[in-house]
Parts: sequence; C-alpha cells; structure tokens
Amino acid sequence: MRKYIFLSSLSVASAGLCFAPPLGAQEPPAEAPRAQPGAPAPSDAAPDAPAPSAGTAAAPAPTPPVEAEVEAEEELEFEGTAEVEAPPREVTKRSVDAEVVQQMPGTRGDALRAIEIMPGVARTSIGQGEPILRGAAAGESQVYLDGIPVPFMFHFGGLTSFMSSRLVKKLDVYPGNFSARYGRAVGGVIDITSRDPSSERFRAVLDLSLIDSSAFVESPITEKLSVAAAVRRSNIDFVFKNFVPKDTYSVVAAPTYFDYQAMVNYRFNSATRLRLMGYGSRDSLQLFFKDANDDDPGLAGSLRGEIEFHRIGVDLRNQGTDGVSGFINVTAGRIGLLQHIGQAKQRFDATELYGRAEASFELHRMLRLTAGGDFFGWFLAGKYHGPQPGGLEGDPTDGDPLAAQRSITVRDDNVVIPQPAAYLELGFRPVPELLIAPGVRVDYYGELQDSSVDPRIAARYELTPTTALKGGVGYYSQPPQSWQSIPGVGNPDLKHFRAMQTSAGVEQKLGDSGKLSVEGFYKRVDDIVIGTENREAPQFVNAGEGRIFGAELAGQKRWKNGFAYLAYTLSRSERRREGAENWRLFDQDQTHVLALAVSQGLGRGWTIGARFRLVSGNPSTPIAGATYDVRTGVYLPTYGATNSRRDPLFNQLDARVEKEWQIGSGKIAAYLDVQNVYAAKNPEGYRYSFDYSKREAVSGLSLFPNLGVRGEL
Repeated sequence: MRKYIFLSSLSVASAGLCFAPPLGAQEPPAEAPRAQPGAPAPSDAAPDAPAPSAGTAAAPAPTPPVEAEVEAEEELEFEGTAEVEAPPREVTKRSVDAEVVQQMPGTRGDALRAIEIMPGVARTSIGQGEPILRGAAAGESQVYLDGIPVPFMFHFGGLTSFMSSRLVKKLDVYPGNFSARYGRAVGGVIDITSRDPSSERFRAVLDLSLIDSSAFVESPITEKLSVAAAVRRSNIDFVFKNFVPKDTYSVVAAPTYFDYQAMVNYRFNSATRLRLMGYGSRDSLQLFFKDANDDDPGLAGSLRGEIEFHRIGVDLRNQGTDGVSGFINVTAGRIGLLQHIGQAKQRFDATELYGRAEASFELHRMLRLTAGGDFFGWFLAGKYHGPQPGGLEGDPTDGDPLAAQRSITVRDDNVVIPQPAAYLELGFRPVPELLIAPGVRVDYYGELQDSSVDPRIAARYELTPTTALKGGVGYYSQPPQSWQSIPGVGNPDLKHFRAMQTSAGVEQKLGDSGKLSVEGFYKRVDDIVIGTENREAPQFVNAGEGRIFGAELAGQKRWKNGFAYLAYTLSRSERRREGAENWRLFDQDQTHVLALAVSQGLGRGWTIGARFRLVSGNPSTPIAGATYDVRTGVYLPTYGATNSRRDPLFNQLDARVEKEWQIGSGKIAAYLDVQNVYAAKNPEGYRYSFDYSKREAVSGLSLFPNLGVRGEL
C-alpha cells in the first residue's frame, strides 16, 4: 500500500553521507590517528583510533574534509567535544561532507539526493519509488529517520526529499550486509540521522527556487534548551500555471508537495539529552477528464492521488557514561493514502506506533556488547475497489487497460500489524588491526504468526596504515507488504522471505586527500512473494527466487576549493519462479551505473560544477500484438518473453553555478542548477496506439533550469 499515483505536467550504496553542522553548531572532530601495533585498543574505537584513557577522549588529528570510507556507524561523545567511532556494524561506510552536497550539481542542494552518486544505488525515475539498492526491489529496502521507519524518502517517488537538509547530520546508505540493528528488509537500508538544534546562536535561512520554497530557523532558548523548525512547499504548480505555455504539455496539472519538521532539544549534561520532534509530509495531485479515455474507458471521470503522514517522537540518548551508552525512541503518528482513478478507488488510514531501545556495554578493552530491540505497529482501516492486484515485479499485465481487468471490493477496518524484534552484536578486537563483529536478530511478524532468526558477521583488517580488507555474510528476512496478506486482496497464509548476502572488498588511501575502494557482492533471495497464475486465489504465494551479483568501484579526490567523485557499479539482478529452468532479468536491472561529479571554487564567491551519469536502460517486455475484446471494447496486448528487451542507455549532464555575497553577518547566494544540460531524450517507457500497432517513447525530464536565491542570517 506504499504505492501511489504520480502523473505530472513535467516531461519530466553501501554508502554514508556525513554533513558538517552549520555555523554556530559544534564541529565534529577529525579522524583520530591510527593505533600503533601492539598498543591496546578498546572495542568501541574505530580501526584508526587509539585507546582513550578512562573519561578522556582520544585526541583528534587534522584530516582534510574528504570522503572517508570507514565501517563504524555511531559516535560516542566525551566531554561534549570529541567523538570516538563505535564498532563497525556494516562492511562499508562512505562519507561526503556538507560542502560537497551543497555544490553537487543536479541535487539542488538536497542532502538526501546525494545518494545518486553512490555505488550500489541504481537510477530511478520520478514516480518509481525509493532507490534501488544492489538489485533489490524498492519495497525490499527500508528508510529510517533516527532509527524509526518512514514511509517514503522522496516526494512523488523521486522529486525531492521529505526532510530539510538543514536538519540532516548524517545519511548512511547500506545496499547490503547491514548490521543486526536493522531488519524487515532483504535489500538495503537508508538511515537518516537528524542533528540537534544549535545551542550557540540564532540562525535563519530562506531559499526560493522555481521547484520549491523553504524556510529554516534555529535558536537557543537557554543554555540547555534549543529549538529548530523547517518548512517547504513546491512551486511547480505555480510555475506551470503562470510561466509555461499551455500548449507545451499534454497534461496541465502539476503535483504539489509540502513537508515540515519541528524540534525541541534539552541537554541535561554533556552526555545526556532529550529531544521532542514532530514532522510530516503531504503529496497531492488531481486531474479531471471530461470524456472517457478512448484507449481505456476505465479512466473516465477523474484521477486523484494523495499520501500524507504526521508524527511526533521522543528520543532520550546517553552517549557514554562509565563504558555504557544507549538510547530510547518512541514515535507515534498517522498515515493516510487516497487513490482515485476513474471507477477504481483506494483509501486507507493507519495509526502508527514505533519504538527502539539500545544499550552498549564495554565489557573489556577488546570487547563491546550491544543489545537492542525495536517495534513496528500499524492499526489499519481502509477500503479498496479496483482491479485484482497482479503479479507485482515481472508482470507486464499490470499495465493492461483498467476496463479489461477483473475488479474486486474489499473493506477492512480492523487490521493490526505488530512486529517486535530483538538483536545482539559484539565488537571483538583480538589485535589492534582486526575487528570482528558478529550479530543475530530475531523478528516476529504478528499478522502472519511467523518469525525469523538471522545471524550475521562482518570483519575488517587493517593490512597497512593505508590499506584495509573487509568482508561480511549474513541472513536477512522480510515480511510481505501489509496489503499482500489481507484476506480478499491477498493471502493471509503467506510467510516471510529471506536473503543470504555476502560481500568483500579492499580500501586504499591515496595520499592525504584521495581514496579508492573496490567491493564485490552476491545475494540469493528465496520465498519471494509473487502473484499466482492468472491472478487466481490465493492471489500471492511464496514461490519466487532471486540472485544478484556484481562489483562496485568508488574513487574521490579533493583539492583546494574543489573535489571530484567517481562511482561505478557493475551488476546483474535476476528472478524466476521456483521450479523454473531459466532466470529472467529483474524489472530494474541496470548492468552499468556510472556517476562522475566535479566542482571548483573560482574565488570571489563563485562556484561551478557538473555531474554526468550514464546508466543501462531498464529491461522491458515487448508487445508482440493485440486482440480486440468485444466485452470491454478495448484491445488487449499480447506479450513476448518477460523483460527480454532493454530500453536505450540513459545519459544526462547536470551543471551548477553559484555566486555568494557576504553582507554583514549574513549572506545571499544566487544559483542556477541546470538539469539535463543537452536535453537528452531518455525514454522512461512507451506510449502505444489504441490497437498497439504503433508506439512512441515517453521521455523523462527534459532540460530544466532551476533558478534560485538563498539568504542566511
């Protein structure tokens, strides 16, 4: 039920992103120097950090602000000034500082969109949903905010993120082999960490552009109490209504979106703080058709889509006292979805309840234990009238005319989905150069009366001060999407499906300001939920298999006032029905994914940059012909082999130029972020004639110059 409608008038990895705090906030410490061979190192220190004495933080060493690829995930604060990396829970973690994100062409300064330049992250077009991580379907990966699941990362499936970049401290993207802390996903994990409001000074930002407008403010109230708030609203509908000729596009309604965040932070002391945070998002679109559509009478009437969620959460966190650290987060809210396409209607509303608690104990200078648990709860009510859901991924008949599909009506006002889990992890360092991190996670899926136990392990070895080897293997389980097990729509007898993931790689530092890494991966998925033949009862079964394998290359270099970043992924993702002899390509398999970004400061406030992407086209299923259905008065397509054809290569160049002026204690910047500079016509699908005898490509985003101005105090 996370899927929703997107139509617009626009012709339109393992990775971690760490963002430097804004002016007035504490600067994070640089990476600590590497421990000398034979010196003792506690298990909560990163491979490059020496052992701090009791109550004292390790002294940081200067490091250029380049992308640093390390495996540790969390930081522990000492005296409120220095941080020490916790044991690695994942095989890989990459970091990009705030300056890189703000200057990245094509992202429009959106911190979360920086994942588009990460290896292991495939390209998705607007409306297709969450990012594709290492060949997994979008519904097989999970997005978190401060450890709590969120329903979507981007407005309209890819337009812009749901959260202000000004409140993002860190973004970790794990396309595979993530730690036992995360579950209910066989694909990857995207974890967004928000930052505390500044306790030092008032700050305000106003950003106006053709795409959207946003405002941000933060301020200390007392020495211990600080607040922050952000709001954003799209401008696309306003721009098209007032500045775009009406005969330029065939559809004359644009989508609108809105999001907000508000935060109150109270710091008891240097190690303990309490935070209250509210946030929400809303997407909406509405079209009206005067007459029935000639190709599909089922589209007569109107098209309307809305999705929104609103939440409030409390987070209490202690970042290190006598070798013990931990946190607890409780979040509650509401989520609603409405889809209306002609006579087909879908509506649901749910009360959400989430919780997460974790504690970490230093048992010995070489051993640290982490124990935690989380809870996912939905209390759902809804109604559905429309076509019987199809075979999901790999089923081209999902695109058949609505008028020719069998309709069902289901209403259920009492769907309860409780999913508790618990996990344990160890960080063991037998010698300073080697870190081993085993873990296990246990999940219970209350709506299915089903459970899973997933053991995992990761290791990292510092071969030399500049070279590191890493690897990991583990099991990962996920329940079906909530609507797939609702009686009448799906199969209540479904069970969870499971993946075995492996990866190994090497990291090489190149001087003081460069790095290169290579990683290979393989994943096998069993008991995938797929549709039955001809959509007969019970509609869905655990009868699918998947295999994904490939390699990732990441390189970066930084110099005075500039940077360059390279990411390349070579992969293959395949699926088949259990018992079938041959494998077929996954719907969004992309053999080659290349991204190159360069930026350079020219002085006097001028910055220019460019980003180039080259990506294999998605597989598609050819239409061999069509037959006329006298019952409905429409032609029904006849399909060839599933995903036996591939769309043309995607290529796009984005460019950005910015000029900044310092005015007293504030500053003003004007920028032009041009997407698809040479107006490449990248097909995102095909439009067919009424009898499927002719087709024409439907291109994605054409050249779009996003002009904006930003003011800061």
